[in-house]
Amino acid sequence: MGGVLGRGSRRRGENCRVLKQKVKLLEEEIVGVRCKSEQENRVYEQQAVAFMAKEAQWKHEKKKWKEEVGRLRRRVEEKEEKIRRLEEKITATTVEGKSHKELQNLSANLLVEQMIEEQALREEAVEKWKRLYLAIKTELDDLILRTRQGERLWRGAEEDRIISDLQGHLKAKEEIAEGLREKVSALEKEAARREREVDILRQSLRIMSNSKQARGNKNLRRSFFF
Repeated sequence: MGGVLGRGSRRRGENCRVLKQKVKLLEEEIVGVRCKSEQENRVYEQQAVAFMAKEAQWKHEKKKWKEEVGRLRRRVEEKEEKIRRLEEKITATTVEGKSHKELQNLSANLLVEQMIEEQALREEAVEKWKRLYLAIKTELDDLILRTRQGERLWRGAEEDRIISDLQGHLKAKEEIAEGLREKVSALEKEAARREREVDILRQSLRIMSNSKQARGNKNLRRSFFF
């Protein structure tokens, strides 16, 4: 009888020890899951903060380039106003033909200088827009890569919300990038058009200069013979 009770007591003690061990393992597993969840939460918060900072930087850059475009537009308008006033002066002048020609040459030279300056400013603006576009594209590529790799920070509805937020941010940045691509393309086309106009004006000035020189030589020969 005592042996049976002793064996039963030892069996209960063994079962109790096994249960305690299982409880300990479960507690360790719970602690590990909590630590992992906290770590993932910290990573997500860090990424969210970094993304918001980058988004704020993009907005600041976009605002800065808009101001730059506005500044360039104002400079162009000022130059065009100077050209308009000079053209009015040429139209209203009553001086002799030689002075009128000099004013025309001065106007053409001023116009060429203005267009060359505009071209340089536009090329500078194009490069700045390209750098901004490449910076945003790099960030977008990184965001797309991380999204496709399936980084899982939380689970269930929270995960769906995060993915939805990321997709919304991605779409917004793609729209910004597309707008930048269109802006760069338009600036490049405008720069090419301005360059052609500058070439045409240079040729016109060269023709006017050669024609004036030829008339001068002709008058010189005529005065020599007479």
